[in-house]
Amino acid sequence: MSGKLGDILISRGVIDSEKLIAALSDQRAFGGKLGQTLVDLGYVSEDDLMIALSEQLGLDVVDLDGTEVPSRALRCLPVDACERYGVFPLEVNERERVLRVATAEPDRQALQEVARICGYALEPALASMSSIERALRRYYFGERVPRPRLGEPLSAIPDIPLAAPRPRSVPDRTAEAEFPEAMLEPDDEDQIAIIAPDGASQNALEELKTLIIRLERTINAQSRAFRALVDLLQDKGVVRRGELGQRAARK
Repeated sequence: MSGKLGDILISRGVIDSEKLIAALSDQRAFGGKLGQTLVDLGYVSEDDLMIALSEQLGLDVVDLDGTEVPSRALRCLPVDACERYGVFPLEVNERERVLRVATAEPDRQALQEVARICGYALEPALASMSSIERALRRYYFGERVPRPRLGEPLSAIPDIPLAAPRPRSVPDRTAEAEFPEAMLEPDDEDQIAIIAPDGASQNALEELKTLIIRLERTINAQSRAFRALVDLLQDKGVVRRGELGQRAARK
């Protein structure tokens, strides 16, 4: 890994410290990942976010709109797991039991759960969330979706909502609520992480995981409802975007 996401974006001239502070305040108030918060606020494009995450995590960025995915990889993951954890299968090495997946917001716990579901070790790569959603529509639902034209940024392609909304993460209450330092970091000095499904020890934690998932769903539903209310207030001109996050940070 190489630094924090916010610092990387500042060093690349994508945002300034004022926008980072506003995004962190918004994230603290509403939850979610810092990267997606920056995109939602309009401070960064998906393309800029992918470049910064690639630098931070040492992972490749995949162009899902220009990639043909083999059916044997699609059979490794059910669509509901892809939607729940924001991943998309790319290719599978059945001999070594490794599945390469694209994700917009790498998270160790989520990837471990995906590995448990599919029974493969995971090799993560990066792709924008909008391209993951288009790929899910294209490959799992058989829909024709618009692809970016040559030279057109991914953010210019209209989003197509999934059958179920993507759950937001549980709010991170830390002052620097960015991607965890230990995320995707192997024990050795290699930059590429292979996340293997846990063994028998997973069974003992299954009941606890079920309870945690239910709790996360409840929190996610409340977060989405609250954000929808804030969006409505913004549309009506009652509040400005980022104002509530800044106010909450002072409490």
